[in-house]
Amino acid sequence: MRYQQVFWDFDGTLVDTYPGMVKAFGEALVACGVNDFEIDSEDIYRAMRQHSLGTAYQRFTAEYQVDRDRLSKIYEQLAVPLLNETVAFPGVAELLATVVASGGRNFLLTHRNRRALDRLTTLHLDQYFSGYVTKDDDYPRKPDPTSLLALCQQYSVDPHTAIMIGDRNLDVAAGHRAGMAGALFDPEHLIVDESQPEIRVTRMADLQAWLTEK
Repeated sequence: MRYQQVFWDFDGTLVDTYPGMVKAFGEALVACGVNDFEIDSEDIYRAMRQHSLGTAYQRFTAEYQVDRDRLSKIYEQLAVPLLNETVAFPGVAELLATVVASGGRNFLLTHRNRRALDRLTTLHLDQYFSGYVTKDDDYPRKPDPTSLLALCQQYSVDPHTAIMIGDRNLDVAAGHRAGMAGALFDPEHLIVDESQPEIRVTRMADLQAWLTEK
């Protein structure tokens, strides 16, 4: 393979969590007193997808004049059970298996807590991972490379043999800052390319073809 050590983001990369996140965020806004007809789910999705959940909080608490702490608490309560309804993106299982079959390793780097690992187990994807960092490990958030470098040290990974795969520029930037390559998974062409990934794909099958081409 082109890269033997593959580092993965969770939300929007391995697992399609955004529909549940957007639903929970909209319902949390309503619970905070916002009229349902005022809420544009597509706007929420773009804020999360193109930037971050933190950006969504910042934008919509200002726009609707709601308390961020209250919104955050309600959102977390609503979003947790929706994680159990999420599915992996097409081609993810095949690519993870291909990495392992070729003698490589997969690692997880997510801003979620250990519930992300539980979901991977339910989806039968945990078997393909050698190591992980979650929110519970309390590293600085991406694009800070500290968590990636810690994984590299723990598992004796040479960053030059590694690639970070994610759905946002901050994932690619974290990889680059750690000395790795970066791949941007952008299935809907929503991301303005600021991070200069080594490859940008809309399908995991295309990423697999690139990683395995001779």
